[in-house]
Amino acid sequence: MNIEKSFNFSVRFWLHLVPMVFISVILLSACGSGDEEDTTGNLRFYNLSSNAPAVYLTIDEDLTDEDEDAFEKTYTGVNFKSISASTSISTGNYAYEIAFQNDDSKLRDDLEILLEGNVDIIEASTQLLVLNGNVNAPELLTYDVAIIDDEDDIEDDLFNIQVLNMYESNKGISIYFSKDDETFNEAVFVGQLNYKTLLDNQKFDQDSYIMYLVDVDTNEILFESDTITFAYPSQYILSIRKNTTESSSSYVIDVISNSAVTELIDVNTQSTFKAYNAIKSHDLLPEYEGNLTLHIDNVDYSATVDSFSYGMFSDKLVQENGDYSVSLNTAETNSVIIENHLLTLPENANKTVFFYLQENNVDDDNDGDFDENNDGIVDEVEVSVHSLVLDNKDTQSIFDHEITTLNFIDSDKFLFVKVYFVRNNEMISTTPYAQSISYGLSSSITLLNNTYTVYVVAQDGTSELVLTTFEVVLNEESPPQFMVLENDDSTASGYRVTLAEQ
Repeated sequence: MNIEKSFNFSVRFWLHLVPMVFISVILLSACGSGDEEDTTGNLRFYNLSSNAPAVYLTIDEDLTDEDEDAFEKTYTGVNFKSISASTSISTGNYAYEIAFQNDDSKLRDDLEILLEGNVDIIEASTQLLVLNGNVNAPELLTYDVAIIDDEDDIEDDLFNIQVLNMYESNKGISIYFSKDDETFNEAVFVGQLNYKTLLDNQKFDQDSYIMYLVDVDTNEILFESDTITFAYPSQYILSIRKNTTESSSSYVIDVISNSAVTELIDVNTQSTFKAYNAIKSHDLLPEYEGNLTLHIDNVDYSATVDSFSYGMFSDKLVQENGDYSVSLNTAETNSVIIENHLLTLPENANKTVFFYLQENNVDDDNDGDFDENNDGIVDEVEVSVHSLVLDNKDTQSIFDHEITTLNFIDSDKFLFVKVYFVRNNEMISTTPYAQSISYGLSSSITLLNNTYTVYVVAQDGTSELVLTTFEVVLNEESPPQFMVLENDDSTASGYRVTLAEQ
């Protein structure tokens, strides 16, 4: 075959082929253009039902379709005054279920449904679902929040804010902002809004601000926040809601960002605390007869808590927020037991301070030997009084309840105890509800409504000792509780348990 002819043939062949390839690419592109990626919107769930447990949201593309490709997802439970992360979902109409856990399983089919309905996921918007009201008769509110992309906003240094009023009232409320170095006289009016209303987005300079809530009729300042800094071109929602604590202020503002909820408390809100006396009698405290008085003071204020005895709580004391120095005295002789223990009470705090005694073996020469004469007895002990400060739970679900257990059982034989909460059809070995607690420490557990037999067990060598057992009944009226474990020589077991409302 002639080489030149062969070459010409090849050139002609490829010249004819190139347009065909080009056309094929166009056709393939055209076919793909009808198969574009789905557009998406966002979804968030905000739990504002104060007596609800953790609430689970399920989104289902088609309730009747069992196709594995159909979108279906149950999100992690959201507690009261918390919000879920923002989730991107393809646009369209979806069924939703709002449910809670009423047994040990968190599977969708095992959850108890509170509400169900449909929600539209809209392109470039976040659908904010808000669970509101009493959990026995809740409502779900939906707000369409446009997604604003200001990531490239470098020169303007602005942030975005919307205000949602979830404080139930027959009249509206006004909100103002001032810079943190200004007063209310310089504050800027942001808007007036009624219950369940969401204001349109506004832009403000990135800076530090103080927020004010004002009565629309009297112009009285109802709420003044501490300083909060907005340092990024982000999108925020300020949610005004009822304060559920025992407080002098009725309002709280939740600052909702893309990642978290920050709670703003009225700076003028007072705090409360009470104390528990877990200090047992001891030879090294000869003047202590089981009764204490408590004194707190700082540069501006001082107060005294009336005498409270061993195994008892003091009366509650209402305080201005601040840092305090705490001292304990014997009620009978006013002898000092401890002094200068720090107690910090921020705005809206509700705390309990537990005081307990601890024995320590003395090792004067630091050789690790507490029995220098080898008589089998520790040569010397000393005692110290410690304080343990805990926050009281300020919410109360009607379906599950928090119990905080404190271990003040002092023993040379064991360093910690195990606490088992056993239901009717279970044993210690099968219950999922158990705690291990060292001396002077606490542990919290959340239990569903039921009747529980409680076993307090200690390990002594290879033996397990049942120190005490008792019954706890939890129902819709049960409050969050403290469960205090202590020595008590007057009981048959040698131990006692105190259950008290937080």
